[in-house]
Amino acid sequence: MEEFDALRREATKLERSLEDKISRYHLLAQKIQVDSPLNHRSVSSSSGGLDAAESGTNTTSEENLLANEINRTLSQMNDLINTKMAPVAERSNKAQHALLVKRYREILFDSTNDFKKASAAIHRKRESLELFSGATTNGMQVEDPAMEQLLRERNAIGNSIKSATSVLNQASDIRNEIRNQGVALRGVGTKVLNMAGKIPGLNGIIDNIRRRRGRDDMIVSVTIACCILFTLWYVLG
Repeated sequence: MEEFDALRREATKLERSLEDKISRYHLLAQKIQVDSPLNHRSVSSSSGGLDAAESGTNTTSEENLLANEINRTLSQMNDLINTKMAPVAERSNKAQHALLVKRYREILFDSTNDFKKASAAIHRKRESLELFSGATTNGMQVEDPAMEQLLRERNAIGNSIKSATSVLNQASDIRNEIRNQGVALRGVGTKVLNMAGKIPGLNGIIDNIRRRRGRDDMIVSVTIACCILFTLWYVLG
């Protein structure tokens, strides 16, 4: 029991660390959008262009470092769950331990998918920046109607992606809340079953209720069948 509790505390620390790092990763994705050269098209000096380039380089380095930290934490949590927590839970043969292992596996799965989505979004933004990097030349705005149209379409698509991401994040939060409620309800059900096994006579009361319900269902079914047969006899006769 003490061994599993220690592993659970370690898993909780990794869970919180993952939440913090992935949240910072999402903020970094937004920063890439804000600091992109296309959002500084009014820069008129070469020093401004150099500052923007340096900012982009720093952001890339920060993104790579944070991504490596997230991957390392995901690997640590995966090893902890599958090589330590799961065997201990199996040896203890306790339902609540198995439920906790399942919960942490779901957290690991959700965190991995969330990180992959954020990483894919960052890569798409970088590809987009490379695609439209010709929109500015030496800090001077290029008057190209076709490029202007492409940039407007790009901004519209970016806004749509942001809205969709926001909706998906809300749906993910709701799903996590429902999942936590389900875990709590399963825990309550387990406690009720344990109480039923410990309290004398409670199982007999539950069985009597089930038998009475089954008898009532049978009476209703027979009554409905008789009504149907009488109706058919009356109509066809």
